[in-house]
Amino acid sequence: MPEVFERMRGLYTPCTDIRRKIFVGVTRFVMAGKKPEDIDYLPFDIIDMGKPTYRCCSYRELSIVKQRIRLAFGLPLIEERDNTPVSAGIGEAFTDRKVISAPLVNVIRAACEKCPEDKVIVTDMCQSCMAHPCSIVCPVNAISFPDGGKAFIDQKKCVKCMKCVKACPYQSITRMVRPCAAACGVDAIHSDPDGYATIDQDKCVNCGLCTVSCPFAAISDKTELVQILHQLMGPEDRRPYAILAPSFVGQFGRLASPGAIVAGLRAVGFRGVREVALGADCDTLLLAKRLAEKSSPDNPQHKTFLGTSCCPSWVKTARRHFPEFADNIAESFTPMVETAKIIKDQDPSARVVFIGPCIAKKAEALEPEMRPYVDHVLTFEELAAIFVAKDIDLAEITPVEFPDEASALGRGYAVAGGVATAIAETARQKYGKENIAVARADTLRNCRAMLADIKSGKTSPELVEGMACPGGCVGGPGTLIGLLSARNEVGKFAGLAPKNPATLTK
Repeated sequence: MPEVFERMRGLYTPCTDIRRKIFVGVTRFVMAGKKPEDIDYLPFDIIDMGKPTYRCCSYRELSIVKQRIRLAFGLPLIEERDNTPVSAGIGEAFTDRKVISAPLVNVIRAACEKCPEDKVIVTDMCQSCMAHPCSIVCPVNAISFPDGGKAFIDQKKCVKCMKCVKACPYQSITRMVRPCAAACGVDAIHSDPDGYATIDQDKCVNCGLCTVSCPFAAISDKTELVQILHQLMGPEDRRPYAILAPSFVGQFGRLASPGAIVAGLRAVGFRGVREVALGADCDTLLLAKRLAEKSSPDNPQHKTFLGTSCCPSWVKTARRHFPEFADNIAESFTPMVETAKIIKDQDPSARVVFIGPCIAKKAEALEPEMRPYVDHVLTFEELAAIFVAKDIDLAEITPVEFPDEASALGRGYAVAGGVATAIAETARQKYGKENIAVARADTLRNCRAMLADIKSGKTSPELVEGMACPGGCVGGPGTLIGLLSARNEVGKFAGLAPKNPATLTK
């Protein structure tokens, strides 16, 4: 059974539809030169007040769309229950400067359906069978049969051991968990006193998987669409450079070649394009060296593991939940930052926009030490809205030459296992380090389990890779296609590049 955050991926659901309509609507609004005072008209370009499409009534749809528009402008969430117009302060977003701030991921209460947090329930499939195996295996006697009818579970007694689920011959008992909470690998989502989902921002690591797991589209993150559009429409010498995450291939359709995507980026106004796999190669070379040095008996840490650092959600999770391993996680810039540094070394006045699958990168770019390098972050879904709004068809556009400057190993960073493979292979080639013991996990719950095994002594790896999203970056919340397709596309594109990052130059 796929995890909850995998089940709707690659499907065009009504949740996908409203999200993308808002991104396109906001983009067209800004491109048309509309003023802040015109914002109250924007929702009516997105929904039909006379015909509710997504909710029970048009007025609830209107409230939710207003709030999602506000987040799309990059501003803090304001709900109408706060007795403040959702458009309050919207003029602050009409700038080419950074406006987003924490918290990035927000629950829109008007959209939340107050799902049960965690409950084992009996469905209508119960046949009131004579054997009653569910009650026999229940260790706390939580199951009864009122009036000799269907099974009933006393929720106050139930300990969710799942024995009844396994014993039922009709598969009529199931465990119902709030999808957003099930998707959260750091247990940051709970119910507030009124039953609405709420995010503990002290625990949240901005992986964003909750945003694509809620079947009511009740959780959304802030975007930098508006500020980036102001840059793209500004003076040519102040327009930004785009840096493309390794997972970009295939995201915009099979007919959109890498060269076509670069052509599309230039058509919307980006000054130039570099692939973040180049920064991944820089990271590979650095960490391969550290891995080789760490293994020396003269190094006091030679018996500890080296943890990868390219996924900010994994890094935060590892350091918060296993502080004893905090020093094991590499202190190095991520591929995103390494690539941005290359551009800014050549042009200190340049602005850099990272384009990728990741919400956590938006949080990373807010960190003081990262701000000098990465100015803004877009997801693939947000970029797609710009292409749609500008009527750019990547299947029809004339491709340009792709800046082929990274290795196959660097491009492989997009897929779970690719980071560890790149580091281990480079350590073998450059430093003669053989038979490296590697542990890796994708999704934060699995990452925590991996670290627990290391802590208990069950495993003793030399190199540890963690990824917050299923399948790696190809499973990020800002992606556009299914996980399998994305992994295959990355593999094919990586196969076109040299394998050894040591042969490449900046």
